Amino acid sequence: MQYNRIMTEQISNDKKPIDSKTVDRKSNIRELEDKKRLLREGRNRLLEGLGETLMLRIGEDNPFPETQGDSPAAILAGYRKLQKEIADSAGMIKSLEEDIVRLKELEEMISAREEEESLLVKELDLLYVNIGMALLKDPDLNNLAVFVKQQEETLLGKIEEHEKTLEELVGQKGGIFSWLGKNAKIAVEKAFLSRARSDLQKLYRSTGEEYISSGKAEDAAGVEDAGKAFELKDNLSSLQGELNSLKEERRRKGGLFGTESSPSRRIQGLKKQILLKKKDLPAIYLRLGNFAALRKGEEEFSSLVTEDDLTVLEKAEAIASEISGIELSIEKIKAAISIDDEKAGIEKMEKAILNQRQKITAAEEAIDGLEKQIAESERQIDKLSAFIQGDHGGEN
Repeated sequence: MQYNRIMTEQISNDKKPIDSKTVDRKSNIRELEDKKRLLREGRNRLLEGLGETLMLRIGEDNPFPETQGDSPAAILAGYRKLQKEIADSAGMIKSLEEDIVRLKELEEMISAREEEESLLVKELDLLYVNIGMALLKDPDLNNLAVFVKQQEETLLGKIEEHEKTLEELVGQKGGIFSWLGKNAKIAVEKAFLSRARSDLQKLYRSTGEEYISSGKAEDAAGVEDAGKAFELKDNLSSLQGELNSLKEERRRKGGLFGTESSPSRRIQGLKKQILLKKKDLPAIYLRLGNFAALRKGEEEFSSLVTEDDLTVLEKAEAIASEISGIELSIEKIKAAISIDDEKAGIEKMEKAILNQRQKITAAEEAIDGLEKQIAESERQIDKLSAFIQGDHGGEN
């Protein structure tokens, strides 16, 4: 075991520099590999284009029999599934984009209608005030409860009282302290006067609104502004109905987007999915093109492949043959390198054997010398033993 280990170490440590012939061969292999890669890419492009052409030619048909595993039928099914997913995503994008446009339109329409509503409300409020004033001033026109007239008289009295008080306060003379007190009283009286006038306006408005709301246009023929008020009220009601419909549509459209992400982010996500799915199409086309190259003479492809396609297949076949020739050349170069490596190994082992044999020869010579020394020592031992035993006559 130890001897084998020593031999292995000796052989592995006896390294030989790589010769120029091996370097050239490895360089040739790299060049051939690059050429093979370019040829394979060119062939793949040819077959990929053919596969795409065949897919378009197949259309909605199904010319391939159903079989297990990887087959033209399975490729076609995968292609149609992928195309459906792409179409569905594109449809969702279109729908979302239409909803975004519609939402923007709705926002603009609602804003315009709300502005129009505000103007109509203000105009109608003014008409209600005018009608209320007319009803309370003309006994022949109004058929109102007594307390409404009493409210008007009370408010008119307050207004007159506050106006009179203000007039008196403004005309008062005095020093700085009187002036300060007067200004405070004037401010209070102005606030009371403003409130009384506002309350009177509200009374006129509510009176006019109640009159229009409880009657019919033909019954109010003698009341000034009544016809216009009925018309404005109908317009406002129609406008508010339209506004409610627009707001409900906006609510529904907004609900379609959900709360997880904005429409634009969802569209970006869908576009990314489409790009990822489209990246799978070339591989599908290539698989079908490869099947066409393998089965061009079989019935399932013979009806699909045209004369132009046969030209493509012939080019692909010629490239495949060239690739095979390159691969064979590469294998032969690798075999030549392996032969050189084996020869180099043999040479190393032969050198190791010679080295070991030289060592064996030296060892054998050393053993022979040691054996002679042993024999001499044994003779000396015999001589000394005989001396000890007293046998002295045998030797001088």
